[in-house]
Amino acid sequence: AARMTVPVLLNGKGPFPFVIDTGSNRTVISDTLALQLDLPAGEILQVSSATGVDPTPSAHISRLSVGRREVSNLLAPVLIRSNLGAAGMLGIDAVLDQTIIMDFKHGTMSIQPASRRDEDLNAIVVRGHSKYGQLILVDSEAEGVPLYVIIDTGAEMTIGNLKLRETLRRRRASAAELVEGIGVTGGRFEADASVIQQVSLGHVIMRRLPVAYADMHAFNQFGLKDKPAMLLGMSTLRLFDRVWVDFRNREVRFLLADGEGETPGSVY
Repeated sequence: AARMTVPVLLNGKGPFPFVIDTGSNRTVISDTLALQLDLPAGEILQVSSATGVDPTPSAHISRLSVGRREVSNLLAPVLIRSNLGAAGMLGIDAVLDQTIIMDFKHGTMSIQPASRRDEDLNAIVVRGHSKYGQLILVDSEAEGVPLYVIIDTGAEMTIGNLKLRETLRRRRASAAELVEGIGVTGGRFEADASVIQQVSLGHVIMRRLPVAYADMHAFNQFGLKDKPAMLLGMSTLRLFDRVWVDFRNREVRFLLADGEGETPGSVY
């Protein structure tokens, strides 16, 4: 409910509030909106979610418009609105070669062409590489352990894989609590939650970062099951004043919040 949305037109109708999900390869739509717009049904698709691969109905979208970008002939998986938590989610297929700007200080989210570079000059740039459309940050560490980081704006929690948990446990014992997560297809999963004392993304340092650990299917999909990796969710991104996710230039830019201090999840 706390995730920010952008206005999206579907077949010239709307706008409808969509969440941007940089952890998803494709755009999805809620069952209620597909019914409201009487979208033609498509084939059954195999959708990779937090808990595995699920057969999912789809719908044809002739034209999707967000900002200045327009995408034609999308085949979008249709998910239950209560599981999705929004009218729909924009995946990589809708924001490719664009820059997503999350302004947490003012509570806004926007999309602009990657050719525009109007960010704050004080922003810290962290570079990455692209895999299956997603942006993976490689110049990262968790308590000195080399770390792969995927920016996942569709996830509320920040989630580490089991390899990361095992590696950190070898270095020190850490208290953990059990939390429950719900994927967009409705599947539930349990995760151990604890605090990582320090995570570095390039020159950005985050201290006492809350992280949940789970055997997420996404880590298998990116070939990161056996390498320490993390899905950086909105709970962490909100620690910054502003975040730019630039797919064309394969970089993320962070603007630190004013007055950061020694508090859980603080950034430097």
